[in-house]
Amino acid sequence: MPVNNNYLGYDPLISASEVIGLAFTNQNTDATLISNNLIQMSELAHMKLPLGDAFYLHLKQIYDAGSTTTPTTEENNFMSQWFKPCFAWFVRFEVINEIQDNSTSSGIVSAIPDFSKVVTPKELNVYKQDTYRRGNVVLQQMIAFLNDNTTDFPKFKKNTDVDGSCGSSRNSVSKQHGMIIY
Repeated sequence: MPVNNNYLGYDPLISASEVIGLAFTNQNTDATLISNNLIQMSELAHMKLPLGDAFYLHLKQIYDAGSTTTPTTEENNFMSQWFKPCFAWFVRFEVINEIQDNSTSSGIVSAIPDFSKVVTPKELNVYKQDTYRRGNVVLQQMIAFLNDNTTDFPKFKKNTDVDGSCGSSRNSVSKQHGMIIY
């Protein structure tokens, strides 16, 4: 029996170094903090629903290292101009806690390099909310672009789920009254 919709069986759609280049101020951020598992979890949490199953799976298949399908020029442009700049913000949103705190055999510890201080929970919340907002600003425009260019992206079905309130009506992550809810 064939396996269907094995999203995690394909390579992530962005690399850790691309995330750092597109969404981090400090370009010297340690790329090992952004694992492929975290990237794929971010894809499922933030990108799969707005893109729709068929289009998301299509992108996963054609951009997998073992793919024999060549992406179209439009698909390559979409990935470089829309998808990766948008998705990098969502990966940053998900990795912020990993960068601030690390789990060790001694429990959860804050990573405090020399000449740094731990931010307050309020400061961290503002930082995370701003990161999430940035991703959603680009996501809304990316979906509008896809809706306007359906002939170039036949696997994409017109999507009206991404709304103006920094969330998707069906997405498992939403922002309501200043709180980010999973």
